Amino acid sequence: RMALAKVYGNVDPKNIIFEACSRTDAGVHATSLVAQFYCYNDQVHNNTSGNSTRYYDSSNSSIPIRPKGPTDTSNFIQLPFNSDLSKLVYVLNRMLPPDVRVLAASPMPTVKSTLSSSMSKYSIDAFHPTLYTQSKTYVYRFSIGNIQDPLQSRFVWHLDGSSGRAMGMNGNKFNLDLAMQAAKLFVFTDARDYAAFGSVMRGNEKNRVRSTICTIWGCDLSRENREQLPSWEQRQDIEGANDDVIERCGSRLNMAGAPIHPSRVENGPQTFTVAITGDRFMYKMVRNIVGTIVAVACGHNELEDIQQALSTGTWGNGPSGSRRICAPARGLKLVEVVYPDEVNFDWQSG
Repeated sequence: RMALAKVYGNVDPKNIIFEACSRTDAGVHATSLVAQFYCYNDQVHNNTSGNSTRYYDSSNSSIPIRPKGPTDTSNFIQLPFNSDLSKLVYVLNRMLPPDVRVLAASPMPTVKSTLSSSMSKYSIDAFHPTLYTQSKTYVYRFSIGNIQDPLQSRFVWHLDGSSGRAMGMNGNKFNLDLAMQAAKLFVFTDARDYAAFGSVMRGNEKNRVRSTICTIWGCDLSRENREQLPSWEQRQDIEGANDDVIERCGSRLNMAGAPIHPSRVENGPQTFTVAITGDRFMYKMVRNIVGTIVAVACGHNELEDIQQALSTGTWGNGPSGSRRICAPARGLKLVEVVYPDEVNFDWQSG
């Protein structure tokens, strides 16, 4: 928001509205996040009473003022750089921190009337990045093994059973067959109630009424190629590798003074991926599903616990009586957002 306020000409950051297609907790990643932004003009200040984030219609305080199309300047400032979106992408990427990048930008997409009329129940008459989504796909990665790859520690949940949410989730007990059976229990062709796998919202939305009805079309567990980590064992294919080894200042040399390079052996962690596709997801729902799959695979919960939770909407009524496990945020990534064909984007890259 601060970067956009500067791009718009050092406007008040409160005038910038940023709407994303999905919420992400701290530590969650995204490679396909679609977001919309717009900037209120000074006229809105005079005609409405605003709060800290957005302004509402004077005739209906529950409906926020939103643009009705890409050229709507009635209450909004025109896009910077004369709507040159390629330049906007370039400038934003120069201003944003290194862990955030804009891949492309589009004018506010046009929506065919047939789809727009179906959104009337949300009191909106133009594109909204959240409400118009057709499906979302999340990918979660976790690993087992004696050694965790430190370079992947921000992106993979390693099951070492040591602390926090991983307590008791020891990879040595991981049963792949049970994990795959658990994943299949979450897939249904029709919408159903997943109340037992949503978490309570926090902050201003703690008491917001939410639907627990979702449709999950896919929950697929796959095994990646086993990672290879360096091993300082002598390699037979290096000349002199069978000779005595001399260590000098931390390096390993053979008797001829040539370095013995580390070999790469399959002693690294085994990483698994859970890909979940659905029409919508509740707060922490994907993390709760993955944590449950892992808990079953490690013997912490049973398959019947999942079935009981899905049928009753509450947790702890199954045979093990165990609590639900929420997987850590770091392993989760939003990888795909699909909109209906009636939504027409015009993407432009920097």
